[in-house]
Amino acid sequence: MKKILSIIVISLIAINFSFSQLSEAKKFAKSITAKDLSKHLYIYASDEFEGRNTGEEGQKKAVEYLRNYYKSIGVEPGDPDKDYFQPMTLNLRGRRGKEGKKVDTENVIAIIRGTEKADEYVVISAHLDHVGVNENGEIYNGADDDGSGTVALLEIAEAFKKAVEKGKGPKRSIILLHVTGEEKGLLGSRYYTDTDPIYPLENTVVNLNVDMIGRIDPSREAKNRDYIYLIGSDHDSKDLHNLSEETNKETLNMTLDYRFNDKNDPQRFYYRSDHYNFAKNGIPIIFYFTGTHADYHKPTDTPDKIEYDLLELRTQLIFYTAWKIANRDARLVVDPKPEKVSESYSHSKQELKSFEGIYKSDGFPLMFKVFESDGKLSMVPTERSMEESMVLDEEGKNKFSMKMAGVELEFKTDESSHETKTVSDEGIDIKIKKTVLKTMIFKVSGNEILFNLIPPPKEKIGKEKPEKDKEQE
Repeated sequence: MKKILSIIVISLIAINFSFSQLSEAKKFAKSITAKDLSKHLYIYASDEFEGRNTGEEGQKKAVEYLRNYYKSIGVEPGDPDKDYFQPMTLNLRGRRGKEGKKVDTENVIAIIRGTEKADEYVVISAHLDHVGVNENGEIYNGADDDGSGTVALLEIAEAFKKAVEKGKGPKRSIILLHVTGEEKGLLGSRYYTDTDPIYPLENTVVNLNVDMIGRIDPSREAKNRDYIYLIGSDHDSKDLHNLSEETNKETLNMTLDYRFNDKNDPQRFYYRSDHYNFAKNGIPIIFYFTGTHADYHKPTDTPDKIEYDLLELRTQLIFYTAWKIANRDARLVVDPKPEKVSESYSHSKQELKSFEGIYKSDGFPLMFKVFESDGKLSMVPTERSMEESMVLDEEGKNKFSMKMAGVELEFKTDESSHETKTVSDEGIDIKIKKTVLKTMIFKVSGNEILFNLIPPPKEKIGKEKPEKDKEQE
């Protein structure tokens, strides 16, 4: 009986402590307001920022706005140079037949240092870029995509900063990470995770990624407004999923909608925003999202169409979740990973080059060019420019994938040769017919399409000279 009572008491203490934590958080969440979010977004998604295309002048104005805001509220820079910028040079693919280009750009990073576990990190991310200006001079303001996520981070930072000023700073460090190049293929977040993780990935507790949380999905069947889509919360950590659910129930009690949570959902949203670069490295993630709409990737994605009361609630929910993760005693538990079924294999450059060529299918309208570049295998439709190519992920020997597109590829090679000799007065005529059949099996949505390599022009093998000519020589 004593043991049972002890368990009950411990449980009650834990529950009370949880509510106490969030009770403190509610004081600071009040600073996250629709008014402030609107004020930021009408500037950040204005024509002045020219659609924030990666590496261009409008994007430079955007990163200055973010830096100046963090300076103004006293949140310190999170980069080694202490200027809030993580610089990088990116190779951008061309689109619609245009050539690609190399640009100098930057992520923006700020930090609120933890009071007890400062070397453990809660990374909250949003992409700062959009797609710029079209050929007609129309500006793609990107108010929802991802101005909404960007200004949410600014308000979350302010709430945590107010907590610090009251002596209630988070136990773990909060990283505010605004990444560039998301629209170009998650490039800024990939640079952070794969090339220059300023804060060690092994010490990164979670990534909460915020991308498009300002509108209402017109395709959603349920009609309540106070919802948010969650993707990935239960993929790598049941502990994270349970914490997320509990936090919502204890605070705003919004509808957490898991409509797109399946990794194999046809929309592929799990692979289409910056959380994926953290998830692929084994870091638990939640992707906060409210769906696409008629203005997605159009000049009509403007600040006047944002549902600011909902943006306030959604931003507060993310703040509460980050607060609870940052302040609990135990680090989030990561679920054990099942053993990979596919073999681990790294192709040599020579092997990758052996797959090169133009592949054609009798049952598919596109031909693909496959080529090796910088130690990776890439492919592109033949009518597109090389800069539009997609880099393939290695999955096993002769096996590759494009996870964002839900495509799997396997290459097979069959070789045979046949020699014929013809003897005449002129000598021995030797012909060697070598047949190389290379195929690419293209798998998408459960369907397989067979592509055959178009062989290069045949080379003729010369005749051997007659014996009498050899003797004369």
